[in-house]
Amino acid sequence: NEYKSYLRMSSGENGGNTLLKKCQIENLKNHVYKSSGTTVLDPYMQVYWRKLVEFVPLWVAPNMITLLGLIINITTSLLLVYYCPDGRSKAPSEVYIACGIGLFIYQSLDAIDGKHARRTGTNNPLGELFDHGCDAFSTVFVILAYGIATDLGPTFWFFYLCCMCNCFFYAAHWRTLVSGTLHFGRYDVTEVQMFLIGIQLWTGIFGPGLWNVTLFDGFQVKHLLIVLSTVGTFGSFVLSGNLQTILSGGCGKNGATVADTSVLSPVIPIFLVSLMFYQILRESSEQLYTENAVLFLLTLGFTFTKITVSLVVAHMTRSPPTLIDSVMLGPLALIFAQYTRVLPEYWVLYLALGFTCYESIGYSVQICREICSSLEIPCLTMPKNVKLVDPPATVSKKSSSSSNILSDKSRIRKSSLRAVSSTSDITRPLSMVTRASARASVIRRPHSTSGSASERD
Repeated sequence: NEYKSYLRMSSGENGGNTLLKKCQIENLKNHVYKSSGTTVLDPYMQVYWRKLVEFVPLWVAPNMITLLGLIINITTSLLLVYYCPDGRSKAPSEVYIACGIGLFIYQSLDAIDGKHARRTGTNNPLGELFDHGCDAFSTVFVILAYGIATDLGPTFWFFYLCCMCNCFFYAAHWRTLVSGTLHFGRYDVTEVQMFLIGIQLWTGIFGPGLWNVTLFDGFQVKHLLIVLSTVGTFGSFVLSGNLQTILSGGCGKNGATVADTSVLSPVIPIFLVSLMFYQILRESSEQLYTENAVLFLLTLGFTFTKITVSLVVAHMTRSPPTLIDSVMLGPLALIFAQYTRVLPEYWVLYLALGFTCYESIGYSVQICREICSSLEIPCLTMPKNVKLVDPPATVSKKSSSSSNILSDKSRIRKSSLRAVSSTSDITRPLSMVTRASARASVIRRPHSTSGSASERD
């Protein structure tokens, strides 16, 4: 029943083969980005980010900044995958360091794209969607590079790590759909990225040997990192109020989401995706995950990316989230191949990887095109004649010059008052009429001074 009102709104002209309905476009035009919370490192990083954004030319589009950071991040991660295609090989030290630097560059550019949009007056709903979409794609490759750097190999721990990180990134936007506000905890994305950067740099400088040190009964340092990551992620998710917000009800009607749908319905996609890939990992007769861990986890990541971007679109357009997504056909094909054995499983894995990649990228590109067409805005270019919105340097110069002019006027008034006072002392022996005119002159001058004061205020 919760979809009946939405179906009535979306009935009618859809504008051809488009993904967004007319009502979704109207809701998107009225969308306002809201966020709350500050992480521990953000106040210190803001100093660096504010300085960095000043070096960005005005002709560079904010979305181009985000895309450039994503390309660098993916390139460095794929370089590591090239040297470690099985997830267990050792790469040259420079590759790990390049991964850490690539992630830092992505973090920096991802942090200043919004600042650049606001200072040029080009911020719009497309920028928010583009930013979150790039974050979803980045999560896939960052976690993959992290597992390779810590030498997890084709183990259940690696699969669990990828599932956990993708699920919690999805859950952050789940809360946004419920509350209408993107919330950041005290330990959030900035801290996680710094932790991953440190892991890559440490591995590049000292090698991956530390992660294989056994602490007790086969429990190694790399397993300890996963335990700490799990505790930190769950703790941050609970302590920041995400779970409480979801369970206590949303900002819609009767405690529903912003789209007036059930607050618990978004759990269905991540539950189905996680369950299907776990079934594939467990029941494969050809050791599909063990022999093709990187390809398997990339397929998992692209599947999570599609449902996450779809959830972001649902929040921004105030529409019901997609519970059964077409991208799930990828893992379903793998399950079908396991039971029918019509084709070798690794053949189907290649097909599923290509399909999920096409679905996630194609969906994101199509959504961006429709938003650009509906809002009549460019995606990767800047409008003509873009100027800074209240540039700080200009404001400070204006205020300093104004204060100098006001101080000069004040000095002129004081000297005029002293001259009038001395003139009145000289003319005391004059007649009563002359003294009266002198007083009138003295009275009129302070009146003009008060007028200047009101201008200054």
